[in-house]
Amino acid sequence: MTNEEPDVSTFEWTPPGTISPTGGEPEPHVVGDLADDLLATLENRGLTAADLVRKVARETSAWLNAEGCPDGGVGVALLDHELTLLRSAHAWRGPVARFLGALEAVAAAIPDDGKPALREALSTECVRWVDGAPELLPDRGRCASALLDGGSILPAAGLESGEVILIHGWSETVARGVELAQAKGITPEIIVSEGGPDLGGRRLARRLVASGLAVRFIYDAALVDAVRRVDRLWLGTEAIGAREFIGRVGTRAALERARELDIPSAVIATTDKITPDGQVTEPTWAADEPWHLWEGAPHGVTVESQSFESVPLDLAGAFATNEGLFGALELAKRIGQGSLGTASGQARPAVSAT
Repeated sequence: MTNEEPDVSTFEWTPPGTISPTGGEPEPHVVGDLADDLLATLENRGLTAADLVRKVARETSAWLNAEGCPDGGVGVALLDHELTLLRSAHAWRGPVARFLGALEAVAAAIPDDGKPALREALSTECVRWVDGAPELLPDRGRCASALLDGGSILPAAGLESGEVILIHGWSETVARGVELAQAKGITPEIIVSEGGPDLGGRRLARRLVASGLAVRFIYDAALVDAVRRVDRLWLGTEAIGAREFIGRVGTRAALERARELDIPSAVIATTDKITPDGQVTEPTWAADEPWHLWEGAPHGVTVESQSFESVPLDLAGAFATNEGLFGALELAKRIGQGSLGTASGQARPAVSAT
């Protein structure tokens, strides 16, 4: 028996038979192979949406500026072709949908006869995302600020040392929130669930325990029962719409249990997680790739491998964002009005709050 962890985190897996990221110098850009350049990045499901967008934007800008790139045809049609895998695998994530929408908006604003100008404008837009302009990719570390004081009337605010927080799997933004609390001298105890087939909860547990926090690690199956043992439930998300947000499977049940027991709950997320059209969908790859739940399942077994679910906004007690702390009704209203997370080049949500 050994306590050593594998060299590659269980969180950073890629589908069997695909190309994994490798070291060494990058190959020179060849016009037309942007999709090939992006393959390993897009199949690394461990990347946060913000990191993914930055990497894709960097590669896309380099491709647009590659020597010999033709002036004609460098518009939405060609980019759609090259970014097909990005769209199919990751457009369900708020920041990715916003990035793609920004490129489409730039292309729509350039006359058909201005192809060199279009290529330059698209490259400039990509650089904005690479640089992480705050209106595009807000600071994840700011979201939990309002949860750490008692200034809000929402019960989710006012975290104190010694309280127990339950977290469902991995979330960079939730991790940053716990670390912000620790930096302010607030030391909670953390319970982390395993976090679905990628075991992302292990990544969070390693990170938090390394900073000196007490962490307990539990099965996902124990998540709902664990709610009764905690003071707060903190959750992350990949996408927020006008009526629902996306959570890992088990999120809805945990929030319902928290409501029954009057346990304060909060979704911690930057406003770039708000989708441009106000709609949310679960990732199709999770349902279409049963191997990550049971690889080699016998004939006759139907593997239901979707590991994400749509959850009504009003099940969460509060939403802690870089623009403040909101109740579900207020958040839905602002999303419907397009007054949250609206960056240059982004479409305003088309769905009205109800």
